[in-house]
Amino acid sequence: MMSKYIGIDLGSKTIGLATSEGLIANPGPTIRFEEWNFDEGIDKFNDYLKNQNPEKIIIGYPKNMDGSIGERAEMVDFFVEGFLLSQDKYDEKDIIRVDERRTTKMARSIMIEAGVRRDKQKQKKDSLAAQLILEQYLNSVK
Repeated sequence: MMSKYIGIDLGSKTIGLATSEGLIANPGPTIRFEEWNFDEGIDKFNDYLKNQNPEKIIIGYPKNMDGSIGERAEMVDFFVEGFLLSQDKYDEKDIIRVDERRTTKMARSIMIEAGVRRDKQKQKKDSLAAQLILEQYLNSVK
């Protein structure tokens, strides 16, 4: 059986999701929560996971351009810590952080090239960024 992975692009009020079984990443839904209320985001993510059962969770880790850990990466660490405490199925070894310095920009330019309307771009950018994060991981383990 193929491994199942979930890709996450975490924002301050959204969780973009993507899934894969095998080597193809597919965009999933975007979870929305009150800005900075990661407890709410984690609860909604746990609800989403009930039907998914992934082997690993791949999360974008936005380092600064010089490779240092900044505010956005700390936000990811805070989310991961809260998620790990909220359930007992996954632990640190099941969470893979992937450097995602350019994925949101890439997602936006892919949509512009594809002619996606501006109002739709906002809706789709998080799950597309999650898909790019997951693809980056899948390509690294081929």
